[in-house]
Amino acid sequence: MQEKEVTLLYRAGVFKSCKAIPISMSRGWTLKFYTQDEEVITLDLQRSKSEREFKSLDGAAAVAKRIGFTWLDVQLGELAWQEKV
Repeated sequence: MQEKEVTLLYRAGVFKSCKAIPISMSRGWTLKFYTQDEEVITLDLQRSKSEREFKSLDGAAAVAKRIGFTWLDVQLGELAWQEKV
């Protein structure tokens, strides 16, 4: 799903959380959005259906903030924490 669609769903109150998850240690991060029904929605690239990748956690947090989230759940293997964006 593209950023514009995710923003509309956020404003409608569909999501309960946003998680930043590493793709691999060298490739970067991805954002996953969790709905109230425990469905997982990923952010796609604008020109294709492939998943959007961020080079840094700061970049992923900036997009989550732009969508409207104030907190971002970060998961790195067994380690998980919340960051204010």
